[in-house]
Amino acid sequence: MTEIIRTCVVLLSISLAGPSATANEHPDVVFIIVDDLNDWLGCLGGHPDAKSPNIDAFAASGMLFNQAYCNSPQCRPSRTSLMHGVYPFRTGTYFNAKHKGETKIQTPTLQQFFMKQGYRVASGGKVHHGGPGSAGDALLKRPRDPRPPPGENNFGALNPPNDGYALDVADEEMGDYKVAQWAIAQWRETGDQPLFMSVGFFRPHRPLHVPKPYFTQFPLNTIQRPAEPQEDDWNDMPEFARRLARTHAHKALHNGLSDHEYIVAHDEWDKTIQAYHASITFVDKQIGGFLMALENNPRERETVVMLVSDHGWHLGEKKHWCKGAIWEQTTHIPFIVRAPDVPPGVVCDQPVSLIDVYPSLADLAGLSVPDYLNGSSVMPQLRDPTVNRSPVICSYGAGNTAVRSRRWRYIRYEDGSEELYDHQVDANEWTNQAANPKHKKIKQSMATMIPESQHPGLKVQDWYDKYQ
Repeated sequence: MTEIIRTCVVLLSISLAGPSATANEHPDVVFIIVDDLNDWLGCLGGHPDAKSPNIDAFAASGMLFNQAYCNSPQCRPSRTSLMHGVYPFRTGTYFNAKHKGETKIQTPTLQQFFMKQGYRVASGGKVHHGGPGSAGDALLKRPRDPRPPPGENNFGALNPPNDGYALDVADEEMGDYKVAQWAIAQWRETGDQPLFMSVGFFRPHRPLHVPKPYFTQFPLNTIQRPAEPQEDDWNDMPEFARRLARTHAHKALHNGLSDHEYIVAHDEWDKTIQAYHASITFVDKQIGGFLMALENNPRERETVVMLVSDHGWHLGEKKHWCKGAIWEQTTHIPFIVRAPDVPPGVVCDQPVSLIDVYPSLADLAGLSVPDYLNGSSVMPQLRDPTVNRSPVICSYGAGNTAVRSRRWRYIRYEDGSEELYDHQVDANEWTNQAANPKHKKIKQSMATMIPESQHPGLKVQDWYDKYQ
């Protein structure tokens, strides 16, 4: 009997120690997503006046993927695709506005996946479209920001994006500051479970309202506008692309003027660039405070940190503003990973996209990557940044698709018109090579990568007909 009891005690101790030992093998995972942040960062070189010291330092501490892209150039479809791990063209979730033809997504969210794997999940700020999502042990709804004084607030979702305003408030009153402080408090909680955090920062999303000191870092007389070609950039663009440049497709014109035409006519270009720069520098500081807290892990685990944006943003390039297009500036995003055994300061120029976030975080956590995910882990590139990856895909409505390889961007619109840009010699996408017979094979090859599965009826043309 004594031997039986001794055996039972040993087996019990093994059963208790086993899961704990296994759990300790898994790192804490922190996923940071920023809203409407393009490549105007020092580490990405998108603008010579960019001031983003904290994100730049983070990139230097891990691996920067400088050819990273969204899978849809609007918040809801981009975040829905990322959080569920499925492409927009598989679900019909193409726009911020919902459509009856969308397919209900069955795959669990990133947060649900990590909860099922035994992680404590904390999700705060704008992570999913509109909020932190509904899954998590700790949730923080995105805090609201102070507003300009009555009569001085230009912001309206359908108005031009010239809504910059230097608020006479301290950082502590801003929503992103509060998100960072909440995230720091969650990080400092101890426990036996590994931690998964998804933290969403709102700026530089409109309205471009941040405290005054960030505006003063970018004097108006020093503002540099995006470069423009000598000839009209629209000369070699198809008619469909020109119409896309004039609108968000689901946004009415301003007494016949596009966003760009309105901003130029009212001399608001420099002021809006100033406000966007200020908003990036502001959010960079809030992110920096959170990143500093991550240097010490109170649970004594390894830590994985990833930072991305949900899509890019135009500020006059191709005479377009904001999002809602599938050119470089609307789709190019930061994608940075810091993890154990990842050498710091390495830049990978292989194409990746937000569809790869879910499988990458699962892989980095030492978990089995679910087979329902459409993307692929970046783990091979974290080990060797020269390992090749396939081109990435971005969709904006059924039939409008961009394919981006390391060198080329190919676009095919729903009316069959095309664009082809050679980034080796044309980083600004000023010269459309689609009609150049010299590149016929390149164009044909990239066209084969466009998925056949599309949701009929979800067309950009429908929005054009309604609003123009």
